[in-house]
Amino acid sequence: MLTLLLRRTPIILIVVLTLIVSPFLFFPWSDIGPHDKQRIVEVLVLSLGAVLALFRFVQSKVPSMLSRKTIYWLGCFFFLGFLSSLQAYSIRHALYEWSSFGLLLLLAWTIALELREAPDALLRKVLLICGIGCVLYFYKEFFLYILALQIDGQPNPEVFIFGFDNLRFFNHIQTISLPLLGLWAVHSALNQRNESRFTSQIFPFIATSFWWMMLFVSAGRGTFIGVFAGIIGAWLFQRRLAMPWCRVMIITCLAGLCAYAIFFVTLPILVGLQPFGFLSELGSRTLSDPTSSRLSLWWRAWEMILAHPIFGAGPLHFAHYATNVQFGAHPHNWILQIASEWGVPAVFCLIVVIVIAFRSLMRTATKIKPGDEKNQAALAAFLATGIAILVDGLVSGLIVMPTSQLWIVLYVGCAWGWVSSLSNETKALPPEGSQVLHKAALALTVLVLLICFGCGLWPEILSLPKYEAKAVDSGVYVRNVLRPRLWKAGYF
Repeated sequence: MLTLLLRRTPIILIVVLTLIVSPFLFFPWSDIGPHDKQRIVEVLVLSLGAVLALFRFVQSKVPSMLSRKTIYWLGCFFFLGFLSSLQAYSIRHALYEWSSFGLLLLLAWTIALELREAPDALLRKVLLICGIGCVLYFYKEFFLYILALQIDGQPNPEVFIFGFDNLRFFNHIQTISLPLLGLWAVHSALNQRNESRFTSQIFPFIATSFWWMMLFVSAGRGTFIGVFAGIIGAWLFQRRLAMPWCRVMIITCLAGLCAYAIFFVTLPILVGLQPFGFLSELGSRTLSDPTSSRLSLWWRAWEMILAHPIFGAGPLHFAHYATNVQFGAHPHNWILQIASEWGVPAVFCLIVVIVIAFRSLMRTATKIKPGDEKNQAALAAFLATGIAILVDGLVSGLIVMPTSQLWIVLYVGCAWGWVSSLSNETKALPPEGSQVLHKAALALTVLVLLICFGCGLWPEILSLPKYEAKAVDSGVYVRNVLRPRLWKAGYF
């Protein structure tokens, strides 16, 4: 029974279901905050994903999904990260971050394998569940909104973004989910022959527009810039072939802006309140502090790079060396983060892998017929999402927070599996004689990753509230404001 369950349980659906319930997490036996709850759930998902990946690989032959060039550069990246971890101030914290990156990649690989076998059916389910998750979020948002209209006094705008310690963590997931919701709307419209008009067009349109409205409420500049950079990038690459997806994104954006103007500006004014949300403050906030105090973080990362150019200070170790900056436990820039923690050679290897991945994605354009609207829209959405992640990640902690990490894994796995489904080159199996060696190597790798992963979590995970109290008592945090990285008490 267990064997059958492990073999047939789609990890991709486990991941996407986890993502949509993450803002609603409630542990009745604990008083820990949303960030730590989401980290615990991520730990469970990564562990389950590693076990399922290992089980399925051992049970059957698995096709190659990476070119030799990609394997080489990825191997160099993780080897350099391992060496960096061994010379870090806290080896167990460094190895946690190193192993978590490995487990995230393993989870993405497992998702890609699943989606490669049934790209249309699985992708359709994933997009539908994402849309349902948005509607569930809106359901609770609606009650918060009604309550805000009825209370005396001006409500704090942050009450409209629930389930996250910081509203920017919500923006991180929007950077990835917004383009995918646009893809859902396009695919649903193309499937309208088999569905009602509401299911095929109106429901996806409303859900995507609502997600845009929430972006206007939270006024996340990094997400705005990232998503629009993605839209422009997709259009420049595909031109008219990207227009169905680009058109949906622009129309739903305008619809979301209109909904924001009605519900968060006009109605509050009619009842004698100021507009809700942060959009009205966006201009003044940008003029007064364009980088939102990130310059101090970027400068500290640069100092770390100069001090440790080859191997960095150690994965996760910006949290240790930036305590006196008092703004964040990560530099809010993925290039500076990897360079300062893993070293300059490691970030070079990672950039090479990203370039190879984008080239593979863009080469699928030659394999898709111009009239294949579904796959043309998928190419536009996947390309735009990748651009959005890279651009937003230059000014945010997109690659740090647990929920956004899982969203990135979902995106990478879906895009990877979709590209593989269109390419015959990745379907070749390794030689029969090397299967045993491959399985033994993977088993050993997963075992090492899980041991390093667990050592980094222990013993703080046993009592997170006490760990946070101890961190506050140490006097490291100004005004007792915790700075999340691994846990909400991010510094060590």
